[in-house]
Amino acid sequence: MLVGLLGLAIASSGISQDKVEVTFWHAMTGDHQKTLQALANQFMADHPDIQITLAYQGGYGDLSTKLLSAVAAKNPPVMAQMYEDWTMKFLEAGALISLGDYIPYNIIADLPQSLIESNTYIVDGRPVMLTVPFNKSAMVLFYNTDLVKKPPATWDELLGMAKDLTVDKNGDGTPDQYGFGIRPYTEFYIEFFHQNGGRIFNDDMTKCLINSDAGVAAMDYLLKLKQYSLYQTSYLSGPFGDGKVAMYIGSSAGIPFVASASKGKHGWMTADLSVGPVNGESIIQGTNIGVFSLGTTAEQRQAAIEFIKYLLTKEATIQWAEGTGYLPVLKSAAQSDEWQSYVKDHPERKATTDMMLKGFVYPHQANMYNIRSVIETAFEKVMLGKATSKDALDEAAQEIDSEYLGS
Repeated sequence: MLVGLLGLAIASSGISQDKVEVTFWHAMTGDHQKTLQALANQFMADHPDIQITLAYQGGYGDLSTKLLSAVAAKNPPVMAQMYEDWTMKFLEAGALISLGDYIPYNIIADLPQSLIESNTYIVDGRPVMLTVPFNKSAMVLFYNTDLVKKPPATWDELLGMAKDLTVDKNGDGTPDQYGFGIRPYTEFYIEFFHQNGGRIFNDDMTKCLINSDAGVAAMDYLLKLKQYSLYQTSYLSGPFGDGKVAMYIGSSAGIPFVASASKGKHGWMTADLSVGPVNGESIIQGTNIGVFSLGTTAEQRQAAIEFIKYLLTKEATIQWAEGTGYLPVLKSAAQSDEWQSYVKDHPERKATTDMMLKGFVYPHQANMYNIRSVIETAFEKVMLGKATSKDALDEAAQEIDSEYLGS
């Protein structure tokens, strides 16, 4: 029983000696951090023997660096946010406990399949759920409702509408209004690659398949779409709010920024992604939570597990989603009367919920951060006219094979 484990004295400044302290390193700011603190406070009110100490570590890059250093020094926090490629490094170091051994089966079964896959790793030849999902977002189509009455349902419709909505109002040769917006980052390309049936790696991850026929065709499609798109490396919520872009695809986490940028200027809404030749699925992004075995006590780990089980209750995941713009990670929460009532009052959240329930995730690869960078470079080369789709993707696949897959 947890109550029997929590009598250990804690040598920690400012923490009552009859409490077990759980340090939680995170990268949440603003309303995200406020909501996380509110959840921690509610948990602690019901668990007076546990102290949840939230410790902001900076952005994700800072958090990754600090966690890797802390693991190397065998002095990590009790729990932390982490991406899958970080998790693989922590797994190699033997630094994590298996949360699947402690989380009730009914909770795991309530997670969308994509989130089960992203948190499950092969350990000693068997699948093990090492982490649990936390702050998750899906890709959706943002569209200006003053310009778009019915969002495009297919790639062909998206291309046609983007063309029709691109207007040079003053005749100077440069559009004053673009039908679409493109920002060159990896997930944007991978979205179309996946919807065209693409797979990043072969089954044993010894070869990159980004230059497959599906990959080249997806890139060629985006090159056609670019003719009717505002292309920029910065976020598109600003030009969308100003009416310069009629539609764009972005993370559901951008909803508050779109709302602010569009306020008093035009109406807007989100929609499911246009369906490609094979599917209309969205990539699911965001971090998971892991609990460290290195440098932690059994009492701390048990207390962290209790907090995680609380975060994975229907009530807590809905509170997290409402307070942050992220998604409820339980199927029962997404389909609940409470969430559906919230969606009715916030219709822009319907598409984000739909996309989460039928999403996909990156395959587990310890070098995924670097691999994503190589793919992004290829994407930019094609969009800037510096290489053909085939040449850029061939070069990217060769680099990934030789540098990160050992081929």
